[in-house]
Order: sequence, then structure tokens, then C-alpha cells
Amino acid sequence: DIPDDLKSILVEDPHPHGPFGVRGVGEMPLLAYAPAVVAAVHDATGVWFDELPLTPDRVLRGLGGL
Repeated sequence: DIPDDLKSILVEDPHPHGPFGVRGVGEMPLLAYAPAVVAAVHDATGVWFDELPLTPDRVLRGLGGL
């Protein structure tokens, strides 16, 4: 679930620890994607996976090679 109205806020202050004051732009909305996919696969299979990316081969191995 995501909100219907999403507002971006541009921060024009340099980051004190980034190279040349650079801040990350695209990472923040994607941080929850991988854990959400792993949780969905767990809900469907009952198996937790702790290695990404979650490839078909890894899922098959986790399911015991079905």
C-alpha cells in the first residue's frame, strides 16, 4: 500500500558525509521492496530466504528442490 498523494521534498543542503555533498535520491522509496518480496514468498511457501536477489534457483533450493 502506498499513499495516493506522494510529495517529494528537495533538500538543497549538502550532505556532510557524501562526496561533494551529494545525497541519495532514488534509494529511499525502494528500501522496503526486497523485504516485502521476501515476506510475500515466505507467506506463500513458509520458507524464509536470507540471500538476495531471490532467484528461481534459490527459491527451488529453499523449497528442497521441488
